[in-house]
Amino acid sequence: MHDTATIASSFSPERLHTHVRGLSPAQATLLLILIASIVRVAVAGQTGLGTDESYTAANARMLALSYVDYPPLHLWVVHAWSWLCGSDAPGVLRLPFIAFFAGSTWLMFRLTAVLYSERAGFWAALALNIAPVFALPHASWILPDGPLIFFDLASVYCIARLLFGAAEPSVSVKGWAIAGILSGCALLSKYHGAFVPLAVFLYVLSVPRSRGLLSNAAPWLAALLALLVFAPVLLWNSEHHWIGLFFQGGRLTGHSINPARLIGSIGGQMGYLAPWIFAPLAWVLWRALRVGPRDERGWYLALLACGPIAFFTLATLLGPGLPHWTMPGWLFAFPLLGVALARFEARNPTLSHGAAATAAGIILLTAGLLTVQARTGVFTNDLPPAAATKDPTLDLLPWNGLAPALAHAGQETNDVSAIAATKWLDAGKLNYAFGASVPVFCLCTDPQEFRYLHDANAFKGKTMLIATRGSNPANVAAALKPWFDQVHQLRPISLMRGGKAAITLLAFRGVGFHPRGLEQ
Repeated sequence: MHDTATIASSFSPERLHTHVRGLSPAQATLLLILIASIVRVAVAGQTGLGTDESYTAANARMLALSYVDYPPLHLWVVHAWSWLCGSDAPGVLRLPFIAFFAGSTWLMFRLTAVLYSERAGFWAALALNIAPVFALPHASWILPDGPLIFFDLASVYCIARLLFGAAEPSVSVKGWAIAGILSGCALLSKYHGAFVPLAVFLYVLSVPRSRGLLSNAAPWLAALLALLVFAPVLLWNSEHHWIGLFFQGGRLTGHSINPARLIGSIGGQMGYLAPWIFAPLAWVLWRALRVGPRDERGWYLALLACGPIAFFTLATLLGPGLPHWTMPGWLFAFPLLGVALARFEARNPTLSHGAAATAAGIILLTAGLLTVQARTGVFTNDLPPAAATKDPTLDLLPWNGLAPALAHAGQETNDVSAIAATKWLDAGKLNYAFGASVPVFCLCTDPQEFRYLHDANAFKGKTMLIATRGSNPANVAAALKPWFDQVHQLRPISLMRGGKAAITLLAFRGVGFHPRGLEQ
């Protein structure tokens, strides 16, 4: 029998390092997936759902062919998983999205291995898991990005095998059909999925060796199958005045050219990816663009990457944009980064391993600190209220305690037929907390999916309880008056975190509801 010292020595850093170094790139990638998934599952249930997650989870209770904000796939997943598990708890609903990213990590490894080498594939997979936006929200949150990333990578991997698996591009009907279905699933996840087939078309058009594919039926069959998979979204939009497409298009338009927004977008992308990931990603992507079609593999990845990056970055000149809109493009720069890191490792193994361990440690520490802060508010509890309310982790504070808070405040709700907010973000939180049993409305000019959840005419003349964030009760009351015959201000409601009030909701009772344009 081994004594304690012998057992402990077998788990020493030196011995573990030796074991890890003995793994093949595929084994190392599987170990990465296992460790990362365990961490994500452990963290998933420690916080409430964010605003977008709450909005999605609540809307998913109503199955539809599509939705105002996004195509339907991630909502279908939430609906099916919640039904199967009999729960809509955060830790339960996030599990499929953790599984999606585990699959995406393996696909990143396989894509890079097919194009370059398995060693480069491991480094690409590792880099993906230490880039903050991918490692944290996109890897576990209830967002369309998880399925999009998975199906984008799956379709691009299949097409890479068709393009580069032999001396000449393959015209396998089966291969292209599978790629088309996967591309359709990406479109069914998020409209960003359209950039992959566009990039593939541009690649085939610009590389002489591949142009013969344009005269073959197989790639066109793939495009047709992608459209067929996407057909529910087109059908739903055609029946709802194309509101989904107009909604997304409206987010990209503005009234004047503003270079400051462009600079802010680039800075935001750098922050989302972390400067130590963004800088080398940008460098390898620029190098691939500069070489062009002479390096067919690099050109393939560069075209896939540049569509979303260029489109959504330049769009900020005309209107507000969000940095994560470009991330489906940056995704395809990671194989290029994997090649560069594999070469660097060959020259400087100690430095490369140390840098990777440091970056991984930063991500783990960040995840831990954010989780602690989201649960307790320990780092902002002593700040002035104006500063404390800017804490981004308040987005993860569950609103499930709202009903007990109402009862504690002594506010009778027996005559209330529905609950409402004046902002869709707040209405999404309310809908997740109450929506299974109490109808929720958004009393605003752009109610998004709330315009279709309930028939507003059925509530004409009814009484509603309104709970929403705001600093000026008089302004909120004035905004509510056109919706009701009478508006009565109630006592504010405090949502607690760590024993202290973290969010204060203004509360009102609206009597005699007027739909005012919410009619379906």
